[in-house]
Parts: sequence; C-alpha cells; structure tokens
Amino acid sequence: MIKSESVSLKLSRFMHITKLNKFLIAATLSYITIFSIISLNSLAFLNLGANLYGLATDLISLVVIMSIFFVVQCSLLARKAFVYVSIGLMLWIVGATADVLDEVVIQPLWVSMYIEDLCRSSGMVITAYGLFKTMTFMQKMHKRLAQEFIIDDLTKVYNRRCFYEYVDRSHDKQYTLIVIDIDHFKSINDEFGHDMGDRVLKVFAKKVNALFENENMFARIGGEEFAGYFPSSQFENVVDVSEQILEKVRTINVKDDRFLTVSIGIAKRLNKHEHFDTVMKRADQALYLAKDSGRNQLRLAP
Repeated sequence: MIKSESVSLKLSRFMHITKLNKFLIAATLSYITIFSIISLNSLAFLNLGANLYGLATDLISLVVIMSIFFVVQCSLLARKAFVYVSIGLMLWIVGATADVLDEVVIQPLWVSMYIEDLCRSSGMVITAYGLFKTMTFMQKMHKRLAQEFIIDDLTKVYNRRCFYEYVDRSHDKQYTLIVIDIDHFKSINDEFGHDMGDRVLKVFAKKVNALFENENMFARIGGEEFAGYFPSSQFENVVDVSEQILEKVRTINVKDDRFLTVSIGIAKRLNKHEHFDTVMKRADQALYLAKDSGRNQLRLAP
C-alpha cells in the first residue's frame, strides 16, 4: 500500500522534514536577510513614495515564491523533480530579492543584470523543467496505480474487480463465460510449499492467457480460480479454446512428473436480459459438475 503525503503550509510540518530541507529553507532565508541588510546599509535610497506600487507587487511576488519553495521542501517529490524545482526556485528567489530591493535602493548595473535578471530568468526556466519532471513522475505513478487497480499482482493477468466490472458493462451483448479451477491446488501448497504454488499460478496464467486474443478476457478471480470472457455467440469456438486450455495445462510439470490439471465450467448468456451474476452462477454450477465427474475436464451449463 502506498503511503500518501499531504502538502501543507503549516509551520508544524517544518519539524518533520529532513535536515537537507531545513538547511535549504534556512539558507534561502539567510540569503534574503543578509543581501537585504548589505544593500540597505551600503546603497543609496530611492524615493519610496514614487516606487510604492512596484515595491508592493515585487514583495508579494517574493512572498509567493518563497511560500512555494517552502511547500516544495515540505513535500515528497521524485528526486530529479525535487532537485530541479528547488534549484530553480532558489535562483528565482535570488532574482526576486534583488527585484524588491531595486525599488528601494540604487543598485549597481551588474546586480541588476546578473543577480536580478539572469537569476530570475534562469530560475523560471529550471523551475518549469522541474515541474515538467514532476508531471512526468505523476503520470508514471498514475499509470502504475491504474495497472495495480486492474492487474493481479502475482499472475499479471486481470483481477476479479476488473473482470466483473468489464463483463457487467456488456448489457446488450451476447457472451460466454468460462470458470477454471486448478485441480488439487491445496495439495500442491501442502506438499511442495506456497512458493511452488505461486510458481504454478504464474506459469498457468501465462500459458492460458496466451490463448485469449482480441476482445477475449482472462482474469484471476480467486486463489486458484480463473475466469474467461468471450464476447461472441460462437459457442463452439469457446469450447475449442477450453479444450486447448485443458491440453496446455496438462503440459505443466509441477514437480517429479506430477502434471497440472484443471476443471472448466462453461455458460453462454441465454438472452440480453440475463444478468451477469446469473451467467456466472451457471458457469460455477458447470464447474462443480466437472469436479464431481472426476476433474480434468470441461462441462457445459444447460
């Protein structure tokens, strides 16, 4: 389970960030303080009354950028994104600080060119790139979470939730469902251990999933129970695929020449008004019939 982190402007969160984050915040605040003191003590003052509006807007901009920098330090970002955004914002703050003081004192030309303009512009560019890296990271995380939502973690086939929701949306379609159960799977776990059981599930899922093409869907819906969805009224084709599953599974050697077998129940949707749960129940009944008849076979629901 992925632990979520909230972004906060509360000062109390400052106590829970790393020493590096605290150092960067302290270093930035120290720069603003020291640069301001030096500038105010060594440079000639301008007429504040004439520059009051510009001073207010530049000061607000500096406070906003500094607040964003604080949020970044109190948040969890991808490493590269954090580095670029932090460096970019720090350069931006350096330029913004000089921009504020430019409304108060007469700065040398080199300060305006290199500290104010160059740092601010380069900071904007680097910050933008850092935000791009952040969005890329979020996109990857979203894709990963989406995969985890629909894919079974062990077998890498679709999971129960995805299968049930997908088939349940097929309101106006004819389809056929198959339910597959690995025979005597509990004894495999008991005799050879759960690691062997997991390996068997992975091999089984990979081999059987390769038989499902186009819109056909294969999913793990329980421990050793799997299901297949065939959005076609060609019932004979579904039976053929099911027979191929039986044959392919018999080639899986569990251990010491003990080969795997499965039982399969098949149910075709009778009409467009039959609900998915009803079709699934009929497929389960056919599966139980296959098991009661000696396993390692398929049975059709009436």
